[in-house]
Amino acid sequence: MALRLHNTLTRTKEEFRPLDPEGRNITFYNCGPTVYGPFHIGNARTFVCMDVIRRWLMQSGYEVSYVQNITDVDDKIIRRANEEGVSAEVIAKRYTGLFYQHLALLGNLPATRHPLATEFIGQMIDFIAELIARGHAYASADGSVWFEVSTYADYGHLSRRPLDQMAEGERVSAEQQAMKRNPLDFALWKSAKPGEPAWDAPWGKGRPGWHIECSAMAQACLGSTIDIHAGGIDLQFPHHENEIAQSECLGHKPFARFWLHNGFLNIDGEKMSKSLGNVFTMDQVFAKLDQLSVRLFLISAHYRAPQDLTDDALHAAKSASKRLLEADREAVRTLAGHAADADWKSDAEVSKFERLFTEAMDDDINTPEALGAIFQLVTLVNTRRATAEKDPAQIPALARSRELLRHLRNILGLTTDLEPKETGLGDDGLSEKLLAILIDARAEARAAKQFAIGDMIRKRLTEAGIALEDKPGGTVWKKVDSSP
Repeated sequence: MALRLHNTLTRTKEEFRPLDPEGRNITFYNCGPTVYGPFHIGNARTFVCMDVIRRWLMQSGYEVSYVQNITDVDDKIIRRANEEGVSAEVIAKRYTGLFYQHLALLGNLPATRHPLATEFIGQMIDFIAELIARGHAYASADGSVWFEVSTYADYGHLSRRPLDQMAEGERVSAEQQAMKRNPLDFALWKSAKPGEPAWDAPWGKGRPGWHIECSAMAQACLGSTIDIHAGGIDLQFPHHENEIAQSECLGHKPFARFWLHNGFLNIDGEKMSKSLGNVFTMDQVFAKLDQLSVRLFLISAHYRAPQDLTDDALHAAKSASKRLLEADREAVRTLAGHAADADWKSDAEVSKFERLFTEAMDDDINTPEALGAIFQLVTLVNTRRATAEKDPAQIPALARSRELLRHLRNILGLTTDLEPKETGLGDDGLSEKLLAILIDARAEARAAKQFAIGDMIRKRLTEAGIALEDKPGGTVWKKVDSSP
């Protein structure tokens, strides 16, 4: 089965074939953050979903040039800088650094390149000048430059919005609105205002509009036509619609061959909104949930579908990640000291899960189905572990199933780097060495037929969140939920 992706431009699933004649290299542009504050869980969904798509392309044998821009000059950045009494550059650098930190905590691979808008001002000016020369843009009296929408016949093809709804996309002052030839025309260059960052341009000092930034950076980093352009569904209009218009009027046809958009993340059924007080930054999310559980939650719904963040959903993600971790850790304990062939492809019962996983991912990156295959494999790992503990001849079978489990986890970015770090075994910082002493003390008490002491040690450890299991090879422990 070939990889099929849902192309927003055509509203259909299409077989994906790269522009590269040799069929190996892919150009992929994903809209990054405007760095005026910490990004929130809704932004994180976009970044993680697109990281998973990139990972699957790489797993499928493609070389992926993945570019994720950073908008470091924007009205919101300037507003935050004025509020804090610092420069826009200070704000942009602060939250760019935080963006990188949180991407790493989410388990995302570093982009091939994270271009900053301010690094490409010259290319943006050249881009705008060419649009003016071709009759697709005009300068107004204040030194701003506007894209003339009426000169692009296919405007609206991506979002398919009625014209009366498109005017909502460009919010400008009444004075600027009067300077435009058409209400739909959008800013390519904004004239300088006192105290704002500004650059010299042929039509006047100012700074670029938001939409021209991505078009110029995508062209400079990936070429005039790219394979995949992606972002949240909220960027479909006006941002992506305007990118297409200005880029294709410059002769870049098509600007992007596939357009991918992920659905909204809602909070308890409601859209995130500052007025509702339900916008959660990543620091707030990580305070409630470990990294692995956060990533698992974000890929538990299909990327194109809306997703609802609720307490139940977070609890389910935490339970699922715990099940994943315990299966792996218990398998590792059983496999310790054994050398075994871990080639799962020779094991029909195991390799079928790789096939199910691959079929799901090739069907427009169906991560819920792919996770379903993973958790079916978890069940098999647990079953084989129980068998191997009684019959060492079954160790190779356990090794094969566990190896595939780790492989499929890694494809989705559910790596060991995201697992909760074992700095202690309880809230009081009980160490593994002390736990080993208690387990030995219990064994000695049982050997001396002092069963009450042994039972007391087991009971107190259970209350502390540590369960003991007596196995043929000795007593093993695992963490459990000790809350009432």
